Amino acid sequence: MLKIKYNLDVLKPHHPSSDIVARTLLAIRGASFVKVSVDELDQKTASLHIEIEGFDLDIDIIIKTLEELNCALHSVDEVVCEKVDKS
Repeated sequence: MLKIKYNLDVLKPHHPSSDIVARTLLAIRGASFVKVSVDELDQKTASLHIEIEGFDLDIDIIIKTLEELNCALHSVDEVVCEKVDKS
């Protein structure tokens, strides 16, 4: 198995809330941890730093999920991959 951690820079409208974004990302198959931090806030949007960890995560599914929440991925700031033997 492959343990993966992504650190993402994301722009989102004020709705949905950061809580909904975190819970929705945590529901992705393989996700085991999500942390959402607000970096900047203006009248219409919020700039977020999102950390998502899990096993065999698919970045395309993460991006699709963010888009369904009307969020835009600005950049993938960090990717950490680790082989894990789950025997």
